[in-house]
Amino acid sequence: SATSFPNTGLSPSTTYSYTVAAFDAAGNLSAQSSPANATTPAPPDTTPPSVPTGLRATAVSSSQINLSWAASSDNVGVSGYRVFRDGAQIATTSATSFPNTGLSPSTTYSYTVAAFDAAGNLSAQSSPASATTPAAPDTTPPSVPTGLRASAVSSSQINLSWAASSDNVGVSGYRVFRDGAQIATTSATSFPNTGLSPSTTYSYTVAAFDAAGNLSAQSSPASATTPAASDTTPPTVSITSPANGAPVKGTVIVTASASDNVGVVGVQFLLDNGVNGSADVTTAPYSVSWNTATVSDGSHKITAIARDAAGNSTPSAPVTVIVNNNAPPPPPPATRFEDTDPSVVYSGPGWRSDMYVALSNGGATDSDQAGAQATFTFTGTSVSWIGGRWVEEGIARVFLDGGFVTEVDTYSKTKEVQVPLFTAVGLADTSHTLTIEVTGRKNIASNLPFVLVDAFDVPAATISRLQETDPAVTFAGSGWLQGVTGDEYSGGTVAGSLTAGDQATLTFTGTGVRWLGELGPDNGGIARVFLDGAFMQEVNTYAPSPDPGHHSTFQAEHFKATGLADTSHTLTIEVTGRQDPAAVRATVVVDAFDVITSGTRREETDPAVTFTGIGWLQGNRDHPYSEGTAAVSTIPGDRATFTFTGTSVSWIGYRGPQAGIARVILDGSVVTDSLDLYIPSEGPQEAVFTLPGLAAGSHTLTIEVTGSKNPASLGVSIVVDAFDVTP
Repeated sequence: SATSFPNTGLSPSTTYSYTVAAFDAAGNLSAQSSPANATTPAPPDTTPPSVPTGLRATAVSSSQINLSWAASSDNVGVSGYRVFRDGAQIATTSATSFPNTGLSPSTTYSYTVAAFDAAGNLSAQSSPASATTPAAPDTTPPSVPTGLRASAVSSSQINLSWAASSDNVGVSGYRVFRDGAQIATTSATSFPNTGLSPSTTYSYTVAAFDAAGNLSAQSSPASATTPAASDTTPPTVSITSPANGAPVKGTVIVTASASDNVGVVGVQFLLDNGVNGSADVTTAPYSVSWNTATVSDGSHKITAIARDAAGNSTPSAPVTVIVNNNAPPPPPPATRFEDTDPSVVYSGPGWRSDMYVALSNGGATDSDQAGAQATFTFTGTSVSWIGGRWVEEGIARVFLDGGFVTEVDTYSKTKEVQVPLFTAVGLADTSHTLTIEVTGRKNIASNLPFVLVDAFDVPAATISRLQETDPAVTFAGSGWLQGVTGDEYSGGTVAGSLTAGDQATLTFTGTGVRWLGELGPDNGGIARVFLDGAFMQEVNTYAPSPDPGHHSTFQAEHFKATGLADTSHTLTIEVTGRQDPAAVRATVVVDAFDVITSGTRREETDPAVTFTGIGWLQGNRDHPYSEGTAAVSTIPGDRATFTFTGTSVSWIGYRGPQAGIARVILDGSVVTDSLDLYIPSEGPQEAVFTLPGLAAGSHTLTIEVTGSKNPASLGVSIVVDAFDVTP
């Protein structure tokens, strides 16, 4: 009878259509109403999602742990997850991960998660997962180090020490700074700073650091000064005069050069290791006067010992000198017979006059025709043929008293004017003839076969041509240009200067000397010449060109002195800076010096010289040797032995950049085991070793090749050029 009706027992999720009709007591029924529809809803969700699995907890910082898990499933659908930490829910998320921030460092946390759906159904909590946050990062630096001390313990070391720093976690070490720059790291509270310079002040600071890299401020600085280094370096010393092997007589000055890193306080000179005397010099220049008459004639050794204030000392290399106070008088001076002298007779074809200022008396006679002869008639015990060597000279045959003696090849790669080409000694003191015959033949390297007759010397003079490169020649001043090359220069080179005051000094032992230079219109400077320190004369080196074929005269004689005492001398050429008004420039040229010495010269080709060994190269022409050639060897054990009679002997050899070390033996006994012949310049025709004061009689002098050399030398060559003998 009501106007509503609850229809129960229906099926879920089903649509039903309804109509109603009214009836009365009489049973009358109205038509049905318009229909009304309704759908029953689904039944309520009471099934929870599955329990989350695979929960992982990862600490990513000291304040954060990240969670992740596998997704849950649900009959309807998972709506999200509840996150629990240590049993208490801390968050809800729809994701399968969760970053838990704001945590405490060094703390362990345990997590679970539960899934829920839209109906509010909640799964059971997952298995727990735990993680521990790491300690919080250390940002606190250690305290600043204090009490820094710096103590110099030697000239190269300063020791540092300081009080330990403190830190909230712990001090790991210290950085050490010197003069603002870091030099070391150490875990100790001390540090030895080595390798320092003496007499130097250093400033230090230190800073502490911890394991997190936090660095304290630098400490207050501490400074220390290293003391001066202890002097352990000995001085250097060498005897500069007289030269090794030099003959000496009378009173000589012995001079040493000494230097030290701090200072030389004295040089002691010892004669024969002090047996025959000593002298001490405490101020530079380090030189003493020595009266050689206080010792016997013969070989004596001089040594210099330099010392410094620290007590360091060094001996020099010994210098052996030959005292010769009782030498026999020099031989009589030679007489020069010019090519035009009546005693010279020419026969055969081709003889002609050759005028050139550098030749003896300004001219010579030459021929290139085979069979042409020049015969010189003389009286005496020796004779020298004076001529020239060059690239235009040929081969001559030499006859003495009608008998053939030898062939002489007068070729040379450099021009050598007015030099001995052949010498005969030991002749009977009577009349002789010396004949020079032109062969018309020449050395393969020569351009022409001319033979030049310049002059003859009776008796034969002993002449050594010393080049400007010889160690006996020293140059002083800033203007010298050395090593100027030219085929017509003696030895191929000259030195020149136009700077006023520049000097070239030759130190020599002999009875005569000639200075050879250039005479011409270009280099026409004026020089002052001094002999043994005394002014001799001014020399004007200007001259007009001598002829159309010669612009200048090379190897011209600018100065000559003869009749000197047979002792040590100096010849000095001084540039004035002035010039002849007609000259192009004020240059003075020094080419070479001819030194006349006492004694008799025996060439290496003399029968008195014998060679043993496999390495001797005879007839070598690499340098302007005496009479053009020398013998050279580099093979250890090779020997050259000279047999002679006399009281003094000199070995004429070569010093230079390729020279080696020789052993010198007299009468079977070694007198010098290591004669070093190296010099950086060229020194042919030099008396490299002299032995005076010998007992009158027969002797042998042996030169032995050792194969050794100075470290600076480019080779081990030993040259035997000639020997000079004094009766």
